[in-house]
Amino acid sequence: MKTLVIVTHPSIETSVINKRWVGELKKYPEKYTIHELHTVYPDGNIDAEKEQHLIESHSKLILQFPVYWFSSPPLLKK
Repeated sequence: MKTLVIVTHPSIETSVINKRWVGELKKYPEKYTIHELHTVYPDGNIDAEKEQHLIESHSKLILQFPVYWFSSPPLLKK
């Protein structure tokens, strides 16, 4: 099964390392599903049921986000 990578970076387009990492993972769609929360939910209204199903349909989960004051971004907390 594939690995789900949930990317929660509010400004991935200005990032250097995170943007490159996500770009490299996208080269292997047979291994990784890239799920960018800020792209899917620009208004911040998360479909919890859809997200739960997405997580359950993958064998591995990676949460990628920048650390803000030793915590995660608000959208990931939702």
